[in-house]
Amino acid sequence: MNFFSISLIFSFFLSPVFAQDKNIILDPVIHERLNYYNIKPLTAPIQDPNRAKIFLGKKLFNDPILSGNKRMSCSTCHSPGLGTSDNLPMSQSENQKEILRRNAPALFNLGLQKKPFMFWDGRVHFDLNEKVFTTPEIGLNGKIPKASFITKYLSSALSAQALFPLVSHNEMMGEKGENEIADAKNNLEAWEKIINRLKNNDQYKKLFQSAYPEIALRNINIGLVAEAIGSFEKEEFQSLGSPFQRYLRGDKAAMTNSAKRGLVVFLGSGKCINCHQGSELGNTSLFASVAVPQWGAMPASQDYGRAEVTHDSAENFFFKVPSLLNIRLTAPYMHNGAFQTLKEVVNHYDWLSHSLKNFEVSSQRRHSMPVEVELLNSPLVLDEIWLSSQISKNPKISNKILLTPLEKNYLLIFLSEALTDPKWINKKE
Repeated sequence: MNFFSISLIFSFFLSPVFAQDKNIILDPVIHERLNYYNIKPLTAPIQDPNRAKIFLGKKLFNDPILSGNKRMSCSTCHSPGLGTSDNLPMSQSENQKEILRRNAPALFNLGLQKKPFMFWDGRVHFDLNEKVFTTPEIGLNGKIPKASFITKYLSSALSAQALFPLVSHNEMMGEKGENEIADAKNNLEAWEKIINRLKNNDQYKKLFQSAYPEIALRNINIGLVAEAIGSFEKEEFQSLGSPFQRYLRGDKAAMTNSAKRGLVVFLGSGKCINCHQGSELGNTSLFASVAVPQWGAMPASQDYGRAEVTHDSAENFFFKVPSLLNIRLTAPYMHNGAFQTLKEVVNHYDWLSHSLKNFEVSSQRRHSMPVEVELLNSPLVLDEIWLSSQISKNPKISNKILLTPLEKNYLLIFLSEALTDPKWINKKE
């Protein structure tokens, strides 16, 4: 059966005549399309035998000792009870008086399949072949990095990512004059001051000796801290039990008939698969502009996303394509939380230019923010955002999909029901 034939069958299954027929067997044609896109079930990685390192990572992830003023931990913005994020459109600053430009991405399965890019803009990258880092800290970068004493302990982009919130004044470090870490002259000095805190803590002395018995305490550095946190995140935030994943493993009854119809839309008329590829329905090596409205703390400025890293204007407003697993649990959506519900997201993709032009920030949302916010919606700004979604470097993004109400309903059922792992529903609800 060729791809064109499969597309015709998909359309047939969504036609009004058969829309309410619950007896139609969708599985054969769905499996044909899944095979075409090479969507296979996820598998859990081999458990790390160094359990002391995992325990150390868990302790560090949840301990505010890593933050300058000792009032923020990694779990503050990545709470298991909030979908491993913070459920805010844009995360709040360390002092809780300001907001950042972006929200905290979910951590589900970040340790699976050796993902090379971290952060919405991909500013932390690990070349899996060359074993070379590209990060905001030049000392970590290249084949012979200046700070090789740190990078030699880092095994992934996930581990390297853990280094940078620690040295962001708004995220965890605090403002200059408030603590010794915030007063550091550069990142390397700040990381060393964090290590000195941990080395002077009797509990952490024992934890480091247990996790890294072959390394003398005097040689412990921030690379080992980041690697422990990354190893913990890789293991702790696995999500393999959604109905969709069970369906991929052969359980045809794992998804409801309505969810299967939604998967038909996802793989066909909805065109979601164009960007949300692979077993996690999110190609985290792919960056795209999808005409997301721009708003933020007043005075707001444009967030150019990936282009701020690559300095390539052809990537203006490009952001990493996230996985959709557990998407129901991670509202609000997009890098700046522009959309509060999955229904709003589906409607946005259904007609991009219309959604962008007519986007508004409600008074309720404005009042919920700790600072005054503004929407950037001048004609020039809207044109710039819109054009970025249509340039040739962008993945193929359709302006108008114009799904029927029935297709939208099925798609929402698939996204909200079939992609949600019960393990994480229990933690959230």
